[in-house]
Amino acid sequence: MKKIIGIFVIVLFIFGCGSKKENKTVKQQNNYSFDSSDIKAAPVENPNQSFLLRYNLEKNKKYHYRITTLSNDTQKIEADSVLTQKIQQNVVYLMDIELKNVDQDSTMEFNCNFNSIKVNADVNGQKFNYESGVTPDSTNKKQYTDYEALINNPFSVRVSKLGEILEVFRADKIVSNFIEMKGLKDSVNSSQKETLRQNIIDSGLKPLLLLVFRKLPSKEIAKDSTWTIKQPESQLMVYKLQTTTNFKVTNLEKLNGDKLATIDANANTKITGDNKVTNRGVTYNFKKPESKASGKIFFNLSKGLMQKYKTHTELKIFYTMEMQGPKGKQTGSRSEVIENTNISELL
Repeated sequence: MKKIIGIFVIVLFIFGCGSKKENKTVKQQNNYSFDSSDIKAAPVENPNQSFLLRYNLEKNKKYHYRITTLSNDTQKIEADSVLTQKIQQNVVYLMDIELKNVDQDSTMEFNCNFNSIKVNADVNGQKFNYESGVTPDSTNKKQYTDYEALINNPFSVRVSKLGEILEVFRADKIVSNFIEMKGLKDSVNSSQKETLRQNIIDSGLKPLLLLVFRKLPSKEIAKDSTWTIKQPESQLMVYKLQTTTNFKVTNLEKLNGDKLATIDANANTKITGDNKVTNRGVTYNFKKPESKASGKIFFNLSKGLMQKYKTHTELKIFYTMEMQGPKGKQTGSRSEVIENTNISELL
């Protein structure tokens, strides 16, 4: 589920009711219109009261979310010549979640379904646009498989009472659709299929679900309360990254009669590793990456769910390359700036 162009399905009315079809299309387009601003809420009478952050959704009720991912990636490679690449991509997912079961330990099981997707992308000035329900021809269809395979193929997720995603499963239909659309049905063995399934879950589904389900503190909190969550160690080029996310309750407000907790988040990342590496005769000198990450959570205490969640990350990478060539020493450099903004909104 990487950088290409996405997809999703709108119901088409074949017989009659032209005005209803138009209304349906207008409504769908409105659902694609994301809002990057903060929620404007009213103050509560006692903003310093304590509360618990807990997921408490109604069983067998569908909740509709709009998940938007905005990405900008600028790369520059300098050697004998200069090569610059700019990629911008906006993807809007419309997803339903439905609570199906709650275990004795309060672990929740949800059915999830992506019912539509819209993508706008620009790669070095070449524009790509895709919307579910607009079926591409057979040549283009493979280009959008990452999104097409998701549409109306429900999967499940188990979430702890504190919002931690424990397991994403029942994604077999997504995997089967992906393989068939790629024309690989007769060439993928069971081991390769399992690897693909795990990659789709880890790289495609789980990052989107993390915009709806976040791990919450177990203790009672109030305005100005803080807590931290240490993320698993990750790898970036030659560096190891250890990130700690810090959370702080900034306000308790009221939205349409519901209590709303506003929480700020920011991340501190410790980066370690050797700056100089030689591989196959090429010596790389890395500058330590620069990273920034921040976010804001609007948690609906009355409904027990994520009302809105915004994150923004920025990563800057730079390194030089040096090697001996037929004409002597050759040098070059590569820089990259990656910015990502993610927004989830309860519709």
